[in-house]
Amino acid sequence: MKLRLPSSTLALLCAAMLAPGGTQADDFTSVVKGALAASAATDLSVPGKGDSNWFFLRRELEHLQNGDLAAADLSKANKEGTDPVPVIAKYAKELKALGVELLVVPVPAKASIYPEKLDAKVEASSVPALAPFLAKLKAEGVEALDLEAEFKKVRTAEPANQLYCATDSHWSPAACRLVAHLVAAKYKTLPEVTAARLAGLTTLPAETREYHGDLLTDAQKGSVAKEKLPISRAGLGAGSSVTTVESSPASPIVVLGDSHLQVFRKGGNMLDSQGGFVDHLQVALGTPVQEFTMQAGGADGPRVEIARTSAKNPDFWSKKKVAIWVFTAREFTQGKWREIPAQVKKK
Repeated sequence: MKLRLPSSTLALLCAAMLAPGGTQADDFTSVVKGALAASAATDLSVPGKGDSNWFFLRRELEHLQNGDLAAADLSKANKEGTDPVPVIAKYAKELKALGVELLVVPVPAKASIYPEKLDAKVEASSVPALAPFLAKLKAEGVEALDLEAEFKKVRTAEPANQLYCATDSHWSPAACRLVAHLVAAKYKTLPEVTAARLAGLTTLPAETREYHGDLLTDAQKGSVAKEKLPISRAGLGAGSSVTTVESSPASPIVVLGDSHLQVFRKGGNMLDSQGGFVDHLQVALGTPVQEFTMQAGGADGPRVEIARTSAKNPDFWSKKKVAIWVFTAREFTQGKWREIPAQVKKK
């Protein structure tokens, strides 16, 4: 017996399989694998087929080719052979025992939010969602912020609001500010935070700046135009300028993570200053935070620094209430994920 579908249903199914230009749409994970196969293993980045002005970090595409993280065996998918879930869960449990709440904030891969920039023929709905994997963390007692869902909301409501740099491996100034406010909304009413208020914190009106990001070689910088992005500076207000609020050991809030916490804050190869996540988080909270951030530190580096600090100062965690851990989601399959204690006790 043959199953006959109404013509209207067939039309809808066909439309769902077509890319915007009317051609056959491609599966996202297959597109990622194709982009990797078409590039050299030594390439730092892969230019977009959908938009030649956009570049994608090769290591991030290597992460994305694993598909649905929730269905993957991360002890095998992770290039170091380490499943991050039990490591993160143990760290969260240790912090909870110290009276500290952990919030994990994985930054989604750029191509998962802007798949059409990688390839115009990709079917956006075929991008594996990060939410099921974050649910696995939640089941182990880890609170995580689903930025993928938040970023897709912004893409729908404000399509002109660019959330990632086209030529850099990091999020944009707009994303820094957005995520800072999402995180601050969870903790700004804590008594310990309100008691540590700092007067004079402010955000300046946006200004447009030009950047060449870290995904371009020197040769490419000669042929690829600088991208223009709006940036709002945040800090202690002084007329039409602000002063950077530096890391504060007295803060009840600890922020740890990779270069996503340094971009647009530290300047130099981090593109700009006073417009990063930490800058906006401090203004949104109304208080300074203590930072443990580093470039190329992965998931381990900042935790090592915290462990060393706790060894020198046994009371380090005594007045801390929240630890906000921000890192690129590619660390789930690219990071080492060593078990590093939150508190090191001297023998």
